[in-house]
Amino acid sequence: MNRIEREKKTVQMMIEIYCHRRLKQNTIPEEYQQLIAYAHNRLSHCRFGENKPVCKKCPIHCYAPKERQQIREVMRWVGPRMMIYAPKATLIHGGISLKHWLQSLSFRTGVIVLLSCIPFYILSFAQMLLPISVAAKGVLWTVLFGLAKTFQYGGLTILGVEGYKRLKDKLKR
Repeated sequence: MNRIEREKKTVQMMIEIYCHRRLKQNTIPEEYQQLIAYAHNRLSHCRFGENKPVCKKCPIHCYAPKERQQIREVMRWVGPRMMIYAPKATLIHGGISLKHWLQSLSFRTGVIVLLSCIPFYILSFAQMLLPISVAAKGVLWTVLFGLAKTFQYGGLTILGVEGYKRLKDKLKR
């Protein structure tokens, strides 16, 4: 499922939750069915396509004032409750938001974060020389190796494909 289809499904789910839980309706009222159709139409014609940011952070607000107010009302009520009603959709949305934020950081920040993984890799194996129990060594290794991987993938996410190629070219020189 591509990004736009997932967004359509999420918006529809949010409106359905709002109608069932907030409005206490068994069926979706006509005005909210129209809002679903409107949102699907706007998403289908989004100029950003698969690189679409979340609507709240979008530089172009494509909703008409009436529909914008309606969808804001729905999202304000459903948003904080999404983890209860749709945890998978909430985690996907959070991951996408985090990814966009990381990619907005600079090349230099990406390089620094990526290089920060090196000391953690070294520490994760060097701690084996410490005179502590095997269980403690296992816990330390898991934590340090996990931090190393977090910095590695975080740095690569910040750099992106173009930044990775740029860094690779700099290292070749």
